[in-house]
Amino acid sequence: MNSFLITTNNPYTYDIFLSDLSKLLIKYPNLQKETIGYSVLGKPIYALKLGNSGKKILITAAHHAKEWITSALVMCIINTLLENGNFSHTFYFIPMVNPDGVNLCIKGLAQDLPVYVRKRLIMINGSEDFVGKWQANIRGIDLNHNYDASFSKGKALQLKEGIFAPAPTKYSGEYPESEPETKAIVSFTKKIAPQMVIAYHSQGEEIFYKYQGKCAPDAEKIAQKLANASGYQLILADGLTDCTGYKDWVIEKFNIPAFTIEVGKGENPLPITQLEKIYNDNIKLINAL
Repeated sequence: MNSFLITTNNPYTYDIFLSDLSKLLIKYPNLQKETIGYSVLGKPIYALKLGNSGKKILITAAHHAKEWITSALVMCIINTLLENGNFSHTFYFIPMVNPDGVNLCIKGLAQDLPVYVRKRLIMINGSEDFVGKWQANIRGIDLNHNYDASFSKGKALQLKEGIFAPAPTKYSGEYPESEPETKAIVSFTKKIAPQMVIAYHSQGEEIFYKYQGKCAPDAEKIAQKLANASGYQLILADGLTDCTGYKDWVIEKFNIPAFTIEVGKGENPLPITQLEKIYNDNIKLINAL
């Protein structure tokens, strides 16, 4: 991975992402960048486009703050596709859905956070220790439980787990798409009308491809192909993993193949030392599309 322009030896903050993105845009003028929305704290959420033929495939990463390694993975994949320069599909990437949460998980209560945000976060978290522990966005909403897919079921399951207010993880918010990050993803997905969606998460080396027992007609065949390429296992979701997520919303609203891919193994946040294996597994998966 030494030839990459992407930083592969440090936890992948939003600032590192912006620096790497700038390097890619300078070297590869055919890479297209679009601001699709802003985080709660006003950080731009970017979508990147490669190619202009074949199937439209949308790939997201870092809905969850602790899963920042997925942003580094996606940027490495983009780097490879640009190096090869031969796109069989039109790829859209949203490399960091949750920039505020990612920075909080990696850097903790940074001094540039407004005082009222710091106080609220400490109240939600119950301590000033955020590093490696925060999953949600900066308001304590779990972005991958903020989509309009069996939302009331998700809320009921959360209540059973004692989750009824903003929290480090799993709280879905008061209503679907309450968060600017989620709104940006929903709006962009509707705008480009992809034919396939992949949402990268960590960990488990697993692929989820159904929602409430259903999937698009060819999704299971594609899922098996991706599993064969990556060595990952096909999994059927249940409970909270089977509602309110981005993949769930895509399947329900568009009836297209949509996959949650859980990369790596261990406890989140996965160490950056896992990135090389994760990349090797998933560049084979991308090439199998």
